[in-house]
Amino acid sequence: MRQTQDTRWYAVRAPERPWYAARTPERDEWWCLAPTAATALALLCAFLRLRGAELPFFWIALTYTPGFLLVAGSWFTPRTREARGVRVSLAAVGCVLTWLTVKAFTAALYVVAVLAWLSQGDG
Repeated sequence: MRQTQDTRWYAVRAPERPWYAARTPERDEWWCLAPTAATALALLCAFLRLRGAELPFFWIALTYTPGFLLVAGSWFTPRTREARGVRVSLAAVGCVLTWLTVKAFTAALYVVAVLAWLSQGDG
C-alpha cells in the first residue's frame, strides 16, 4: 500500500502565523523586584535625609516629589522583558533624586540668599 502523505510527527509543519498577527511580548515574571526595592530604598533615603534637614516640611515634601514620581512610574511600565531596562532605570533615578534633591535644594536656597544679601548691600 502506497502512502501519499508523510504523517510522522516530525514531518508535520507548524501552522504559519498570518502576516498581520502581532508577536506577543514575553512576560517578565520578576517585574515587581525593581519597583519594590526602589520604593523601600526611596523611603529609606527620604527618612535619612529628613532627620538632618533644615527646611520646613512643605519644602522637603516638594523636593521629594520628583524622585517619588519616578519610582511610582516604575510600577506602571509594561510588565514585559523589553521594558525591564526602563523599569530599572526609572527606579534607580528616582532613588538617586530622592537622596540628592534635599541637599541640592538647600544649597540652591543658600546661593539665592547670599545673592539677595549681596544685592541689598550694607545700606
